[in-house]
Amino acid sequence: MNTPLSPISATDDHTLDALFAPRSVAIVGASSDQRRFGGRPIQYLLEAGFDGPIYPVNPMRDEIQGLKAYKSINDLPGPVDLALLAIGADVTQTTVEDCIARGVKAAICYGAGFAEVGGEGEARQAKLVETARAGGLRLLGPNCMGALNARTKFYGTFASALEDGVPEAGRIAIASQSGGYGGYLLRHLFLRGLGVSQWVTTGNEADIDVGEALHWMAGQDDNDVLIAYIEGLRSRDSLIAALRRARENKKPVVVMKVGRTAEGSAAAASHTASLTGQDNVYDALFEQYGVHRARTTDELLDVAYALSRRSLPKGPRVGVISISGGVGVQIADFVSDAGLEMGKVPAETQDKLRALVPHCSPNNPIDMTGLVTTNHDIMEKTLDAVFEANAFDATLIFLGITGAAPSMARPLQQAIANAHARAPNQLVFVSVTCPPEMMREYDAKGMFAFEDPSRAVSALSALWRFRQTFDTPAPVCITLPAAEPLAVPEDGKLNEATAKALLAGYGIRSPREGLARDAAQAAQLASEIGFPVAVKVVSPDILHKTEVGGVALGLADAAAVNAAVAKMADTIPGRVPDARIDGYLVSEMVKGGVECILGVTQDEAFGPVVTFGLGGTLVELLKDTVCAIAPVSEEQARAMIAKVRTAPLLTGYRGAPPHDIDALARAIAGVSTLAAQHEGTIATIEINPLVVKPHGGGVIALDAVIETIKAQI
Repeated sequence: MNTPLSPISATDDHTLDALFAPRSVAIVGASSDQRRFGGRPIQYLLEAGFDGPIYPVNPMRDEIQGLKAYKSINDLPGPVDLALLAIGADVTQTTVEDCIARGVKAAICYGAGFAEVGGEGEARQAKLVETARAGGLRLLGPNCMGALNARTKFYGTFASALEDGVPEAGRIAIASQSGGYGGYLLRHLFLRGLGVSQWVTTGNEADIDVGEALHWMAGQDDNDVLIAYIEGLRSRDSLIAALRRARENKKPVVVMKVGRTAEGSAAAASHTASLTGQDNVYDALFEQYGVHRARTTDELLDVAYALSRRSLPKGPRVGVISISGGVGVQIADFVSDAGLEMGKVPAETQDKLRALVPHCSPNNPIDMTGLVTTNHDIMEKTLDAVFEANAFDATLIFLGITGAAPSMARPLQQAIANAHARAPNQLVFVSVTCPPEMMREYDAKGMFAFEDPSRAVSALSALWRFRQTFDTPAPVCITLPAAEPLAVPEDGKLNEATAKALLAGYGIRSPREGLARDAAQAAQLASEIGFPVAVKVVSPDILHKTEVGGVALGLADAAAVNAAVAKMADTIPGRVPDARIDGYLVSEMVKGGVECILGVTQDEAFGPVVTFGLGGTLVELLKDTVCAIAPVSEEQARAMIAKVRTAPLLTGYRGAPPHDIDALARAIAGVSTLAAQHEGTIATIEINPLVVKPHGGGVIALDAVIETIKAQI
């Protein structure tokens, strides 16, 4: 998988300090109406007790919300770190120029009417960002809802989520490309009792993008959890750098990436005027860096809530204690589906449980019968026995609607809390139906509270995956060796022979073969190679040779070769009149091995992406492929091979010999390096089939197509 080609360093972060931690703020377009974009930020800053000058700028007012107002940014009495621009698109350009002249370090542009509307708006935005960059001004937006930093009491946003008060700072940081969703998420975090540290919406990302914001957040000591909402990418490198930094700092990242479907992708592109990329490439990137991709807001909030405790399970073993045998079975299914394990209850623990309730079911899931709802001492002693055994990495207790029963709710909660207090290192999840205030009581007593057990298991599974991620080394940065520019024909087209010669330089050999000019030379080459042979027409203009009769297989003698080439020479020009014929490739017939496909495509967001799969000509039927952003190391290539469902065909299925995985990994890494080194030249690579021979036999490219970007223009 890819690492940043031009990675962001920690020293670059200081340019965002003025955005996230300004010492002074000016509001251009300031208003006394707290419902307006220029009014709400002032209200929030004053309510939070922002410790620094607040300068309202409005030529029509002398005082705004109790603060002295100024005619223009040029009239401000002191230095300004950040300007909030609550003004129209028509005056934003001159205001940014004034900010630069005044020495302002960063600006947040709330206004719309830029690239998101196309045409004239795109030109307006391009000029704006060019001016900002030339003047050393960092720009957030346009068309965004702003940013906040609860740690520094900075609230540079008009988000309505804060209207009924500014909550206490938490340890969750959020970067969202959508202002509306960012505010929605902020509000729902508050409703769950979860505070945030920083929050930013990036809008059109004319300058600062979601990756750069995440990178800054990943470097802050007061952040434990990072959340991102992504529709598309401006910079692959900034996102990859952010994920790498978060991984190295062991800060879990939860992402809502929308646009999974063709319809969703089109909507995302329209909304943000950005590039969306292939969804499976995002999945590959997230998997490499241990990012949890949430499919719903509830899932995102559940995982963020679970992560906010900063406590990850040591293993996958789950213990289930249920007041309902049927629900216990359901939970066992949930656990298996989530990739976790049902832990084993030791025999001595089972004996202790039977001593408490003779007719209980002491195996996992543990059913202590309905007695626990009437004799709460049994629940406490059950948990003492389970915790003492230390057989589970997490315990899920299903209480159901007993949490809403006045006679049972508090005594059961206290019984669980008493046992947990004696074993505070145990991870305890409680699935219970109860009022919100009681849910928070469970939280306050160190337990994870969920109403539905499936959501509890899903959150626990995410915690376990983060544990696995942080217990393994972060991906190694790949340094690409220097490479000479590719020599390509004037029209940019490479034929099969040229493509194979190029691949040979990256460790991927071809069969014994030669290029013949005509039928007689082809027959001579075949005799030297040895029969049977294959013959293929060689033309940079014919990508699918079989469709024009350009392939002949299993030719057993010179006469058959002569006849096959003569037929191709006679018929192909009529089928493809404009195709240039460079000759005929005569190749040995390769026997045995496993057919694979190896290729590279250009993703509009991430650049060259290497794809591997089994099946050769059947790959479209099997749909068993994996991808990664180029370049990949040999170690990463082996991980790709292991991910395909049909990988056992390579490792020795049903007594078949193991195949040359090492050579295959070298081939995948080599092709990815070729593509990354020549990203501006090569558009696509396809080796199909690539035959993997039994161990030690290497790999052989039976066919290869390389298209250049120039040839596609």
